Amino acid sequence: AYYISRIKSNTRIYQKNPTPDYFQDGRIKKGTEYIQIDMEFLMNSLQPGQTCEISNAYVGMTDKVATRVIVHRLTKEQQQKRLQDQAVREKKKGMKYSPRSKRLSGINVYMTNTPTDMVPMGQVHDWYSLRWQIEIIFKTWKSFFHIHHCKKIKRERLECHLYGQLIAILLCSSTMFQMRQLLLIKKKR
Repeated sequence: AYYISRIKSNTRIYQKNPTPDYFQDGRIKKGTEYIQIDMEFLMNSLQPGQTCEISNAYVGMTDKVATRVIVHRLTKEQQQKRLQDQAVREKKKGMKYSPRSKRLSGINVYMTNTPTDMVPMGQVHDWYSLRWQIEIIFKTWKSFFHIHHCKKIKRERLECHLYGQLIAILLCSSTMFQMRQLLLIKKKR
């Protein structure tokens, strides 16, 4: 299975050290096997709107997961909006973001195991956004159609119930999209 996930700003990202230190018996010294990537330096080296990929990256402090890491620098407007949202969250929840977190709010960092030929670097953000739209649709289906509740019944009855629910969802969704389309056309006049 493939995944695309957004990485929090406090997550450590590493690359293998090409010249690690060794013990006399030939084992690699643990502290020298990986080099931590300076995300602030990387962010400052990117232009607003630019995307780069860190090849052969490892994510995590103890269990380092080998993955593709994609870093996207936000535009000035996007970064300002994110800082405003953080300020509102700080005030509302009574929490405080670290200065480093605020500085790193200028980038989106994603990790994925999808091959480059399947999902190019520039499409990772789009796929991640699509994933969230699907999550919202399922959440809506669960709340309106209660598809997550089911009594203990025979398999045939369950299939019939599920197909009925999916047909109802299809009809409601297509009606809503048609209404939305008509409203958009009406607003343009």
